[in-house]
Formats: sequence, C-alpha cells, structure tokens
Amino acid sequence: MPKPIPIVGELPAPAVATGYRRVAETLRQEILDGIVAPGSWVRMQAVADRLGTSVQPVREALQLLEGEGLVEIFPNRGARVHGLDATRLLHIYEVREALESFAARRFAEDAPLSELRRLEAIQARHDAAVHAEDTAGVSETNRLFHACINTFGGNPLIVDPVSRYIDLGRMLVRRVGHEPGYLKRVAREHHAMLTAFRRRDATRAADLGAAHVRVTREVMLARLAAGARRQAA
Repeated sequence: MPKPIPIVGELPAPAVATGYRRVAETLRQEILDGIVAPGSWVRMQAVADRLGTSVQPVREALQLLEGEGLVEIFPNRGARVHGLDATRLLHIYEVREALESFAARRFAEDAPLSELRRLEAIQARHDAAVHAEDTAGVSETNRLFHACINTFGGNPLIVDPVSRYIDLGRMLVRRVGHEPGYLKRVAREHHAMLTAFRRRDATRAADLGAAHVRVTREVMLARLAAGARRQAA
C-alpha cells in the first residue's frame, strides 16, 4: 500500500522562509507583480546585495525560477525574465490537470480509510473557513486538501512540479484575485471529490480532479486578460 509523504504544512511553519527559497519567493512575486519586467536582466550580485545574502542562494533561486519558466539563465551574464503570459499559464495548468487527475484516481483506488478520514477533517476546516469568509484559512486548508491527495503514493515526480506550480498560482492570485463565488465553488468541488473517494470511483475522481484544475485555469486566464486590457486602456 503506498504511503503518503508527510504534509509539512500541518506542522508549525517558520514565519519567514530562509536561504534560496526566501530569495525565490521575493523574485517570483516581483516578476508576477511586474516590478521586474519581462525582458529585463536579473544580476546575481545585485540581487544578493539588495536582499542581504550571498550569491549562492540567488543562483539556486534562479535555477528554481528557470524550472518554473519565469527566467532563463545565461552563464556569466545572469538571468533574463520571461514573466508569466497567457501561454505559459495555459501550459502550467495543462501539466497540473494531468498530474492532479492521476493523483485523484490513485487516491480513490488505494488510499486507506485513515487517509480519507484525514482528508475529510481537512475539508471540515475548509468548510468552517468558507463559512467565516476567512480567505487566508480557505487558502491554507485548500492547499492541505490537495497536498493530502497529491502526496499519497510518495511520487516526487508528481509532488514536486505540482507543489511548485500551485505556489506559483497562489502568487498569481495575489495579483489578479479570485472570481466572485470562488469560496463556495471550491468547497462544492471538494465535496464532489470526497464523494467519489468514498465510493472508490476512480474514474469519477480523476474527472473531477481534472475539472477542478481546468475551471481554475479558465478563471485565471480570463482575469489575467482582463487585467491586461485595463492596463492598456
């Protein structure tokens, strides 16, 4: 029976990320906010000086961002910013749809009752946050809900890219916001997935997992386009 990877987010987390992750989070947010514009250069020493760190964490952070498609590294020159356009966003969500659909299918087929109960407990916390209109609580329990599903089986080739792209999506949300009715929509979709898991309906679970990502993709693309139109007006 596959074993889940422990969900670190269920334990107290440090208030501030350290090392290259802190640098990556800062640069990622600056790129998504347009502070560092597409086509511009990121110089490692300049970033290290600005953030009060050495060059090595900056190099590792840029390698992480290159894996996300946000920058391209040129040896001895630095990194050029790609940014996040509609095409890149579409590609990210296509990967997420495929991987999270597979993860939902596997969870429905193989997850023991204890894992299902854990997922139900997370969703109960999500429901309470939705009822309280606690957007921070919704975001955190939503992350835990999907981490419980996606880490089951312990396949890092699923966990690592999905986690990276979910983090990227969360930062994009800070820029463009959610659509009206987002909180209740996500809760409905989670409960539909839970029903499929209880019934061990792997095909239904896979379809719902894919649809859950697909709806978010369409919303994000629409809101990104609307933001671009406002900037052009």
